[in-house]
Amino acid sequence: MKDLYIVGAGGCGREVLHIIKDIHRIQGSRWNIMGFLDDTEDPLKGKECDYGVVGTIQGYQPKENDVLVMAIASPQAKQKLVPMLLERGAVFESVIHPYANLGEFNSFGQGMVIYPGFGMTVNIKIGNYVIMQSCSIGHDAVIGDYATISPYSHILGNAVISQGAFLGTNSVILPHTVVEDNAYVGAGSIVLRRVKAGTRVFGNPAREMDF
Repeated sequence: MKDLYIVGAGGCGREVLHIIKDIHRIQGSRWNIMGFLDDTEDPLKGKECDYGVVGTIQGYQPKENDVLVMAIASPQAKQKLVPMLLERGAVFESVIHPYANLGEFNSFGQGMVIYPGFGMTVNIKIGNYVIMQSCSIGHDAVIGDYATISPYSHILGNAVISQGAFLGTNSVILPHTVVEDNAYVGAGSIVLRRVKAGTRVFGNPAREMDF
């Protein structure tokens, strides 16, 4: 059994721990949970949690039996930390809740995290180190590396979510729409047209703004 470290002890990390414990409860033990890696000061202070921070991300050196799960929601942080850890020889696992609906004829990258309540249909391409919470993805959509899709978001058919994009809670991406690299779609937004790379949009219809 591999020794599993959760990268990030924030809210997302604790949610990922809960998913892992559900996997063990429903499907049987798969990993030896070691705890969290985190670079922030006392991230679990005031939080009830049955695992602690056992080391830093910056200081982590992989051992032969180790695997990691990337549990930081920020796409920018993932894009910074994952290559650094891979260069050291780290190995990432995908963590997929048993109650997620994975559809069929879909392709998946490595290091994903998929929450309960997630649903996808057919002919969808998912990249590496993507976090998909309780959201839905329609046919022929593409999700790029390092993207994070928040709860109750809906990505409709043939939409493209590019590398490092972030979709806020309850956002809706209409068919054939493209959200370009490192764009941020605010909570509750409805995207009717292309979202340019690196921009932040909000509203119905979604418009570029600073927030």
